[in-house]
Amino acid sequence: MAQQLSSAGITTVLVPDSCIFALMSRVNKVILGAHAILANGGVFAVSGSLIAAQAARAHATPVVVAAGQFKLTPLWNLYHEYGAVDFGDPGEVLGVDGGDFLDKVDVINPYYDYVKPDLVDVLVTNYGDHPPSYVYRIIKENYDDEDIEL
Repeated sequence: MAQQLSSAGITTVLVPDSCIFALMSRVNKVILGAHAILANGGVFAVSGSLIAAQAARAHATPVVVAAGQFKLTPLWNLYHEYGAVDFGDPGEVLGVDGGDFLDKVDVINPYYDYVKPDLVDVLVTNYGDHPPSYVYRIIKENYDDEDIEL
């Protein structure tokens, strides 16, 4: 996303996760993409999105989630408080191929973060902008009850 924004002429700064809280006071808005927008207004987004949204909340910086209407799902996040069940390769986090300590360390590399609806200020879709609390209504208007029952 940073490359696309930069190539469009928008001033963009890519910040490592570890520096987000330190720099958030200089940010005027956080824009997140979404893998899925759930019926309660929560969002599954790429790992690192949760810490960005929490830092934004602590600094009163608005969080905007931009996604197409097709990312809306009638499902609710009932089982995962912070992340999805999709995990990446632990080697991507460690940066090493092996060693004695690997048997003593559990490395979890979640691919997605679950961003709760209270951390999101507005959702922008191809139908306009909506508060997270309105997502259930959009889903109700676009899905038949038969489509929701799996």
